[in-house]
Amino acid sequence: MLKQIIIFFKNNIYLKHTGLALVTLFILFFIWLYSLDVYTLHNKKILVPNFSNYTLDDVDSIAKAHNLRYIIIDSIYDRSREKGICVNQIPKDSSFVKKNRRIYLTINAKRSKKVEFPDIYDLSLRQAVRKLQQYDLEIGELFYIPDIAVNKVLSCEINGLKINEGQELYVGSKIDLILGEGLKNEKVLIPNLIGLTREEANIIVKSKSINIGVEIYTNSVLDSNIAIIYKQKPMFKDEESFIKIGSSIDLFFENPD
Repeated sequence: MLKQIIIFFKNNIYLKHTGLALVTLFILFFIWLYSLDVYTLHNKKILVPNFSNYTLDDVDSIAKAHNLRYIIIDSIYDRSREKGICVNQIPKDSSFVKKNRRIYLTINAKRSKKVEFPDIYDLSLRQAVRKLQQYDLEIGELFYIPDIAVNKVLSCEINGLKINEGQELYVGSKIDLILGEGLKNEKVLIPNLIGLTREEANIIVKSKSINIGVEIYTNSVLDSNIAIIYKQKPMFKDEESFIKIGSSIDLFFENPD
């Protein structure tokens, strides 16, 4: 029976060619699957390294060592971090990707951005502080001179030089404010700054018409941006503790728990 079937296929040219075509297609299909695995590096993946806090030179070396490529897609300006370092990456570190995959990076700009100085003249201190924050400008020292309007902004300076509305300044510039002292010795409640960072404390004391005085950090503090206040002079005692406007509060910092 089997012999007859074989003879039948041999004598039938149409079935013979159809069978050969099917066998050829089957072989080509498996060759295609194998080639696809090789081309796409099937089951061959690379662990993504952590690029955060590395400079671009270091990022380049790390990427080459791991057979990866990178593209800078964005930049920010963060004063609290080193300039020119990577601050974000996609995909995240410890994920798996294929060889030559592009890693998309965000870096901290090397140059500070510029903003136009806003019009804060004749505003109250609280309004001026809020507006300067919106423009990413810092509040420097507060100086008081005799004037009938208490805490009204009379002038603005950087390093003793007057600045005007619309003048271009670098983000993070410290603006000294000249304010009205009023006609008598005005006093404000001493704020409780314990547990705050310097940035948080600076916003509060400036809005209260007070300056930051001496800043003392314990030897264990490595990053002043995250250090917190554990002591202040004069101390916050109760709701009856007052200090003259324009005075200073000394701050003592330690590492957060």
